[in-house]
Amino acid sequence: MLSPAFSARLLLLVCLALSACATHREAPDAEIAARLGPAGPLLPLYRALSGLESRTRTAPVVVLQVGDSHSANDSFSGRLREQFQARFGDAGRGVLQPGVPFRYYRPDRVAATSGRWVAERAGRAAGPVGIAAVRQHGGAGAIMTLSAPDPTDMADVTLEFLHQPGGGSIDIATATGWRKRLSTDSPTTEARWLTLPRAASGGEVEIVAVGDAPVDMLSWTATRGGPGTILANLGTIGATVDIVGRMDPATLRQELAHIAPSAILLAFGTNEAFDNGTTAADYRERFAQSVRILREAAPMAAIVVVGPPDSAKHTARGFKGRTMCGDPRWDEPRPLSVVRDVQREVAAREKLFFWDWQAAMGGPCSANRWASQHPPTMAPDRVHLLRSGYRTTAEALFQVLMDGYAAYKALRPTS
Repeated sequence: MLSPAFSARLLLLVCLALSACATHREAPDAEIAARLGPAGPLLPLYRALSGLESRTRTAPVVVLQVGDSHSANDSFSGRLREQFQARFGDAGRGVLQPGVPFRYYRPDRVAATSGRWVAERAGRAAGPVGIAAVRQHGGAGAIMTLSAPDPTDMADVTLEFLHQPGGGSIDIATATGWRKRLSTDSPTTEARWLTLPRAASGGEVEIVAVGDAPVDMLSWTATRGGPGTILANLGTIGATVDIVGRMDPATLRQELAHIAPSAILLAFGTNEAFDNGTTAADYRERFAQSVRILREAAPMAAIVVVGPPDSAKHTARGFKGRTMCGDPRWDEPRPLSVVRDVQREVAAREKLFFWDWQAAMGGPCSANRWASQHPPTMAPDRVHLLRSGYRTTAEALFQVLMDGYAAYKALRPTS
C-alpha cells in the first residue's frame, strides 16, 4: 500500500505531466498564422507538408504555378519541383496542359506530341476553358501522345475531357495494349475525368479523335501513384493576370476541387509592366479580382503572389537621355514598379504571401547585370531569364518557403 506522502507526490507529478501536455496542444490556425508573421498565409501548405513528413497524409501535396511565359518555361518551376520532391517525396509530374499548347513546349520528365488539334486559349475559345487556360479542339484524325522516359512517372494517368451535347468520341490506346473508346456526348456541358487502370499506360498514352463529332480536351495528369509532392506549371505565353477571369468559373471550381492544391503560385506581371497604359488604380482592381476568383475556387489553398522579375526594354533609336540603370540602350519599363507595388499591396490586404522576384535577382537593374555578366543568366531580350537564372531564383524562393516551414515546425506540439 502506498504511503500518503508518496501518493501525494505521485498525484502532483501526474498533474504536472498533464499540464505540460496541455500547454503543447496545437494552437488554433489563427494563432499559428499570427505567430508565423509574413509566412502565416502559407499555413495550408505547411500543414500538408507536415502531414507527409509525419506519414499521416497519404495523398500527394500539390502546388500549382499559374502564370505567363516565366511559368510556361519549366526551368523555374522545374527547379522548384526538384527541391520539393527531394525533401518531401516524388509523386510525379501532375496536371499538364493537353497536347502541345504552344511552340517550343518542353515540360520536364514527359514529352507531348500533337497533330491536327487546335489550341484555344481562355477568352478566345467558343466554350469553357479551365485552369490550364487552354483546351485542344479536334476533329477526325486529331492525335496527341503523352510519354515519359521513366514509365513509373505515368503509373497513374487521368484524362480530362469536356463532355457536351453533340460531343464526339475518343480512342485511347497505351503502350501496354490497353484500349478504350470514350464518348464525350452529354446532355450537359461539364468537365469529366477518365482515370486509366494502374500502370496501364506503360509510359505512353495516345489519344485520337474518331471523327463522329468534334471533341475538346482540357488537361491530362501523370503521377507516380503514391505520396509525395507535385508541382505543376500551367503558364500561358503573353498572358496577364486577366486570363484568370477568362476561365469558366464552374469548370475552374470543378477542376480545383479535383486537383486539391495546397498552394497556388500566382506569377504574372511582366506583360502588364510592358503596357504603358497600366495604372495603379486599374491594375489594383484587375489583380484583386483574379485573386478573389482563385480564392473562391480553391478556398483551402495558400496563395503565393510571385512578383515579376526585373526586366528592361530597348530605348528608342537615337535616345540620348538618362535611363534608370545608366545604359542608354535599355531602360526599366515604367509600369514595372507600379505592378510590383500593387501586387504587394493586394497580397497584404488579402492576407496572401508575397515573394519579390526582382529582389531575389539583386534589385533594380539586375536584368542588365545578369544579361551582361559572363556567363549570362538573363536572355538578351532582358525579359526572360536563362535556365541558370530561373534555377537560381527558384532556389531562393524555396529557401524562403522552407525558412517559414522551419518556423511552423517550431510552433508544433512536441508531446
